[in-house]
Amino acid sequence: MVTANELEAPPMVRGIHRHSWTRIGVTSLVAATALVGATLAPGAAHATPSSPHVSSPLTITPGTLNFRGQRVGTFFLARAVRLANTASTPITINNIAYRSGNADDFAVATDCFASGHPATLAGGASCLIDVVYTPRALGKRVATIGISSSTGPTRIVTLEGVGTEGYYLARQLGGVSHYGDAVSKGQIKPTQLTAPIVSITTNTFGSGYWLLGADGGVFAFGSSRFFGSTGSMHLNQPVVGMAGAPGAHGYWLAARDGGIFTFGKSRYFGSTGAIKLNQPIVGIAATATGKGYWLVAGDGGIFAFGDAHFLGSTGAIKLNQPIVGMAPTPSGKGYWLVARDGGLFAFGDAHYFGSNGSAPVGQIAGMAATPDGLGYWMSNTVGQVFKFGDAPYYGDAFRRGMGSTLALGIAATAPRVKPGVHRTIVAEASSANLSARVAAMARASVYGR
Repeated sequence: MVTANELEAPPMVRGIHRHSWTRIGVTSLVAATALVGATLAPGAAHATPSSPHVSSPLTITPGTLNFRGQRVGTFFLARAVRLANTASTPITINNIAYRSGNADDFAVATDCFASGHPATLAGGASCLIDVVYTPRALGKRVATIGISSSTGPTRIVTLEGVGTEGYYLARQLGGVSHYGDAVSKGQIKPTQLTAPIVSITTNTFGSGYWLLGADGGVFAFGSSRFFGSTGSMHLNQPVVGMAGAPGAHGYWLAARDGGIFTFGKSRYFGSTGAIKLNQPIVGIAATATGKGYWLVAGDGGIFAFGDAHFLGSTGAIKLNQPIVGMAPTPSGKGYWLVARDGGLFAFGDAHYFGSNGSAPVGQIAGMAATPDGLGYWMSNTVGQVFKFGDAPYYGDAFRRGMGSTLALGIAATAPRVKPGVHRTIVAEASSANLSARVAAMARASVYGR
């Protein structure tokens, strides 16, 4: 089992050190990208020593890299496999390639072919294979790399890791409970509040969260930063929802009348503040790019701004109970709406995995999607959590006896995983560019660009 301590780590440093554990500095690639948190601390991954073939001058160390637990949709730790010629005469390396398994979950690059194919490894010389774990799905992830050379049969390096995720639940009085790989970052004392908490929102990496009060007061925990609030403003209508900007660099607040308030690096793309609504706004969701957002009304009416696309609504459908929340798919080409009675409505490329219309107690308060978009959770006002599709159940506040004051939705730790990564080859680079090459591959895997 992955423990909470294993999922927390100190701030990153730039670059990859090929002989010890470290972290990729995402800010060295794009200044607007914040630290990737919630993964293993340096040294927590296990490396199994290689068992060289008898009489083979080619040593491969280590033979297995085990990254253990890391949050889906993040990249953090880098590790190198060293190929060394222990003989005095040259050997030939013909190819290094993926053999089998979850290749999309590991970014791999080598400097062994800096001068082309095949490569000649002089006596006493060595070259490297750099690996970054980029889990794209929950559970155990394994891939194998084959190394063919003039020394004999193809040698195999095994890459292993576990993709983790979790969720948070919050109570109206500011309490927070955590499940799966979620780690508590703090909560609010009721005496600190001037208005009840209405939502909890995780940042891009799940390493922090914000609690939002009905007056627009924002409370930041973990790696989430405070960028401002409407707590001291006179609002026409109370604030009902919040969405975080990519990289934890800001957020949007949405009011009941559809008014939008931007903080940090989040941008304004429009609002419904001047539109006569049939039903009030109940939530907001941002696109993965941070260049748009959706507002959802109680009747399921959808209002799309920026690069968010309108893909359908329940505005013309007679609902048994009002809509209380929404969640977008990883591609941004679909979304789910959930009603207070647990009814679920899927649009675009969002798939229907079930609903909770027959829930015995409590009203549904919100929903959250799994990082691959193949499942979702619902939570209700008494703290129960219901799973659908590939969403695992990690527990809930109701079973912990903490559900009496819980009246909010659910916030997942793992970010949406950008679709479309299909890795088939080991990248090649010079020794000077190897770190940058594998880091760019990891970033493309996580962010899709």
